[in-house]
Amino acid sequence: MMAIQYWRNKDRYYRLIGVSCTRCGRDFFPPVYRCRKCGSEELKDKEMPKEGKIVTFTRLYETLPGFETQAPLNLAIVELKNGVKVLGQVVDTPEELLKIGAHVRAVFRRIRVDGESGQILYGYKFVVEHVDARRETG
Repeated sequence: MMAIQYWRNKDRYYRLIGVSCTRCGRDFFPPVYRCRKCGSEELKDKEMPKEGKIVTFTRLYETLPGFETQAPLNLAIVELKNGVKVLGQVVDTPEELLKIGAHVRAVFRRIRVDGESGQILYGYKFVVEHVDARRETG
């Protein structure tokens, strides 16, 4: 059942599709049905920016069922360039680069495999953008 619901909403997970209020311009992810700023129901789909910065983060050594192979799991609240805050896993990042204020970008990755159906679930995760010190000096 989980895999079917996930599949129906895959574009939201694959492309970070949220909504934007046509009245006041505020963006939301995940999508809402009524603007939290002005109360309007006039919303349209909008792809969120793929870049942002880490507001806060934590490292989980015990995970939810289905994520055991990903422990320790780095989770961060990321403020996207449009001000929307999202929760996401930070991957492929050396521990010393994982810090508040670090610039990140969204990447497309496997989230997990559904145990019942065997379906592979994909979505967004984040990686820290780091500048190569060799390029800075050269």
